[in-house]
Parts: sequence; C-alpha cells; structure tokens
Amino acid sequence: MQKIIPAILTSDPADLRTKLTLFKGQSNWLHIDIMDNKFVPNVSVNLFELGEASQHFNLEIHLMAQNPISYFEDCKEIGAKRVVFHYEAESDVEKVKKEAEKHEFQLGLALNPSTGVQPLAVFRNILDSVLLMGVEPGAQGHEFVPSTLLKAQETRKLCPDLLLGADGGIGEENIKAMFSAGVDYAVVGSKIMNTQDPVAAFRKLEEMVQ
Repeated sequence: MQKIIPAILTSDPADLRTKLTLFKGQSNWLHIDIMDNKFVPNVSVNLFELGEASQHFNLEIHLMAQNPISYFEDCKEIGAKRVVFHYEAESDVEKVKKEAEKHEFQLGLALNPSTGVQPLAVFRNILDSVLLMGVEPGAQGHEFVPSTLLKAQETRKLCPDLLLGADGGIGEENIKAMFSAGVDYAVVGSKIMNTQDPVAAFRKLEEMVQ
C-alpha cells in the first residue's frame, strides 16, 4: 500500500481522462470521488467514465453518496480494489458488509470530521479500512480540520491492525503530522491537482513521508 494516493474529484469526463493519463505509470493507486448531489451538494463523473483504469491502477472508490449499496455492482464491474462508504450515509455497517461480501473489493468506512470514532468499536472487525475525513466532504480545497490529528491517534489505538487513511486538506504543511498520528496512507487531491506539475507535487509529498 503506497503512502500517498492522488485523488480525482471532477464532473468532467475529459478532465478525468487527462488526470488518469497523467498518473499512469506514476502511481499504483488512485482515489476516485463519486458524488450524488444528495449526500453532498455536488455531482461527479459516473463510475463507467473510468473505462479500463483498473488495468493501470488499484482504484479506491469513495462513495460520497446515499444508498452506497446501489453502487456496488458497478464498482465490481469497473474493477474497484477498495470501496469506501460513509457512516453518515448508511449506519447499518453490517448490512453493507454483507452486500460487499458478494463482490471482490475491500470495504472501507469513512467518518466525517463531526463523527466520533465510537462506531469503530462496534464494526472494526468487519472492515478492511477506515478513512478519516479532514474536511467536510463534497469539494476539494477546504481547510483541514486540526482535530483530525487527535482522531487519527484515537483510531489507531482503537483499531491497531486496521488500515487507516486520511482524506482532505492534507499537504506539505501537515502531512508529516498525519503520519506521526498513525495513518497508513493519505489521500491528496487539490494540493496535488491544483499545481502546475501534479506529478512533481505528488513525488514531493512521497519523499516527505518515506
């Protein structure tokens, strides 16, 4: 599992294709944000715009959407490696896990900044990963919520063997602190994509956490 995963959040299929091409051969993993304009007030490309991306990347699909189970068949069809859904969208994690077991992807649970770690005490044994949101979901470029660092420490103590990721507001100014707090990987979107050379920005962050 690589430590930095580039994130793509876009509603433009052409922009998606450009970014997929840009990172082909540069990153083993990509994080794809899927939004439904219901759970969050934005919409994204649909899963099938990814085409054959799974032949070049391990895809982590982040479902910022209501009724995440309704996306599972499509996630399987496009070759997702891991699918992350939000506790705030579906709190019956056992039901989601039961459906996910019918497919071949790993299952992760995302927690918004305002959601505590308590659900993990109940569900940690049926999850493959946890993704802590460092911003409110739905758009890139928001300010990092500092309490995410403490939340990462709490999650690591509660779930010492669970794959732990963080997503949102992460860049050069706080990436070392996130890893010191116990995360295994960081999802980085705007701090990479909104630069003149996204691949160079990605490499710089990788070097910082080697």
